[in-house]
Amino acid sequence: MIYALLVAAGVTLALLYKFSPSRKGFMIICGFLIVVFGVSLFIHGRQVQEEKITRAQQEDLQERQKIFGQWYAAYQKDIDRLDRNWQLYHNLLDELETTDEQSFNAEAFFLRLKELENDSADAQLKIQKLSPPPGLDANNSDLVDMVIVRTQRYVEAQTRTITLSAQAAAPPVEIEILRKRLRDIMIRESPEGLFTAQEISAIRAALDD
Repeated sequence: MIYALLVAAGVTLALLYKFSPSRKGFMIICGFLIVVFGVSLFIHGRQVQEEKITRAQQEDLQERQKIFGQWYAAYQKDIDRLDRNWQLYHNLLDELETTDEQSFNAEAFFLRLKELENDSADAQLKIQKLSPPPGLDANNSDLVDMVIVRTQRYVEAQTRTITLSAQAAAPPVEIEILRKRLRDIMIRESPEGLFTAQEISAIRAALDD
């Protein structure tokens, strides 16, 4: 656009110089054209600068979206693992409730709880190493940190519940006694729900701007 204005201004000045009735009138018109050209050049410069800023902001936003997206995908896999372990734990308790005394195998039940305990401890260790992803802005990084802290508290309580249950199931043990022990552990130790939707929604909203 700016080059077209330069060409148009040059052609206009040449025609005015040739056909202008007086030198004074030509100078006035030249001054006017210079002002118009100067204003147009200023506006064009501002537009180019704003486009550069907008493009840089958009690229930065896209990069932060990518950073969080990758972190959240890995985090969600960890949460799926916690959910799976917790579901397995409840399945064991339900199975215990429906098993009759003659069919109860204390050793086998204990070994299954120990296996679950080991997996839960491994998941807890991984969660403890979580940190906000580098490259995320300060506000969203703080929100991610809140999510991590809540998740660490949750997995700690979950693992403690499973560990205490495994200890309570160490044979020899009678099925009725074990049922009571595990019910008591569930009441005392079970973790509260893991609620991070508010923080995740706030991050997504900030990164969608």
